[in-house]
Amino acid sequence: MARTRRARGTPPDCHPDRPHQAKGLCSSCYMKQYDQARGNERRRKAPEDYSPNFRKPPSKPKRNADCHPERSHVALGLCRACYQKDRPDRLRATCHPTRPMVANGLCGACNSRNTYWDDPDRYREAQKRFGAERRKRYRDELIAAYGGKCACTNCPETDSAFLCLDHTNGDGKVHRLAVGSHIYADLKRRGFPQDGYRLLCWNCNSMTRFGKKCPHETLD
Repeated sequence: MARTRRARGTPPDCHPDRPHQAKGLCSSCYMKQYDQARGNERRRKAPEDYSPNFRKPPSKPKRNADCHPERSHVALGLCRACYQKDRPDRLRATCHPTRPMVANGLCGACNSRNTYWDDPDRYREAQKRFGAERRKRYRDELIAAYGGKCACTNCPETDSAFLCLDHTNGDGKVHRLAVGSHIYADLKRRGFPQDGYRLLCWNCNSMTRFGKKCPHETLD
């Protein structure tokens, strides 16, 4: 029996609001049906499906750069930084000929400076927004890493808005002097060490200052 040819512009049977692709279906439904029909043929083999005689293709041994042996080789015996710096066909900035061009004939520093002064208010607002999002992300990761609840005995506080970091060894001032306002980022970089740090609510943290004992610890 001959197949009836659909008229041009006829909507599909599955989704009349979409354009027709093939077999009376839209593009999404047709590809879904096509993938299901050929699912077994297109499935990638698992490692156990290969023959025991299968040999993996040879791979080149890893090479280190001659300029910096601790870095990976890119080309001409150089690491990526040195290769990009000495690349002869790399466009140079007109403001600083020793630096590569980033945009508009300028190096990265000069281009960023010009971008800032084009609209400083918008740039400041964007930086504030990005900084706030980053600090919130670091704080959420810190609270999750240290248990998500107050570590004080008999304290049921679990709301992250009332939790804060406590230095159990009393070296919070030393830590702040060392890293400034980047305590969350410093702990994240170190993998959130458990020794010397814990979560407390604001009440318990204020009561344990200067070696005091929290009233929660005296409750039965």
